[in-house]
Amino acid sequence: MIALPVLPKQGLHIVFLLVLGSTCTASLVPAMGYFIVEGLQQPPWKIGLYTGLVTPLTMLVNRRFGRLLDGSVPVRKLLGLSVGCYVLFAGLLASGPRFEVLVLAGAPMMAIANGATATTFTFGRLYANANDIDAGRFNALLRMGVSLAWMIGPALTFVLIAEIGFQKTYFLSAALGLVWLASWYFLVPGGFTAPPKTRKDEPAKRMDWALLLAALCCTMFALANVLFTTAAPLFFIKEAGLPGFTPGMALSIKCFVEILVIFAAARLAERFGARQVLLVAALLGVFAFGLMAQVTTVAEAAAYAALEGLYYGLFAGIAITYVQSFIPEEPGKATAIYMNSLFLGGMIGGVSMGFIADVFDFQMVVYAAGGVGALAFVVLILTKRTGRRVS
Repeated sequence: MIALPVLPKQGLHIVFLLVLGSTCTASLVPAMGYFIVEGLQQPPWKIGLYTGLVTPLTMLVNRRFGRLLDGSVPVRKLLGLSVGCYVLFAGLLASGPRFEVLVLAGAPMMAIANGATATTFTFGRLYANANDIDAGRFNALLRMGVSLAWMIGPALTFVLIAEIGFQKTYFLSAALGLVWLASWYFLVPGGFTAPPKTRKDEPAKRMDWALLLAALCCTMFALANVLFTTAAPLFFIKEAGLPGFTPGMALSIKCFVEILVIFAAARLAERFGARQVLLVAALLGVFAFGLMAQVTTVAEAAAYAALEGLYYGLFAGIAITYVQSFIPEEPGKATAIYMNSLFLGGMIGGVSMGFIADVFDFQMVVYAAGGVGALAFVVLILTKRTGRRVS
């Protein structure tokens, strides 16, 4: 039996804030392309203009916030800025803005709002360090909360859009954002900062190849995941000839198994090491996508989706702790690098999926996801050869 960590009240507050914030974010992000095309009546290619601006801006925000947090800027200040921008952006969507306004005003708001996730993860790591809480298990618990939020948020959003339309749905997202803002106000202490660094803690000014390889590994896991999830609906229905409910069913099974596995991953990492668990996850990913590319029945899709959840749950449960372990003295920077690696993988996956499908087909996209998993395995081997000792 896997026991969850017993947390003080502030630790529970951090978990609650991350689940609530992730639910808010998940209520907007997956439906943005649909909103741009159906709600704003724009051609599909304009989705790329929006995402092409939000993604790099988010990466810049995460990097800047990470440095500020490591420099002892209060968590409350940065998290409050992100939550406020989320509320403004949800309100903007509810107003049915012109596309130009969405891109020029909304994209920067959403980029700052996206900084809330990395900030809350850093908050959790700093709190764990200060209170002698196992950081790996606490990170796993936080990551379980994110997965739970992404199980609920997108599904509920699409149901609401179908029933009450975009405007009312986004008003509800803004209202949920106000709950998040109130929770921030009451639950985040004003004086909580990273401990001041001593001269001994100052990072060396040199290229950290092991850290970069660890981030590249995370990028590849994210890339493989996005390649498959974006191609899956069309692959299942058009090429595999499966019923229309299959993509949603498979995603639900994957997320459910992922949540079950995430905390177990932390325990496995304690026993065998994080790198070894990630190596197994990469191999499982190759196996899962190879099987998925050959799916012919709904039962097979369900079984392979569970295997996909196993591989991604192992990754999600320990990846952030793995990256943080390379620079434990700078959790803000490490968390920003981890989050940016996921955004980068998502951006590359979103672009390359369409290209691969145009040249070949959607089955080849699924095979490509497995190939990226194999590359992640190779990168992990290279990380080991740097000689760095990490958890």
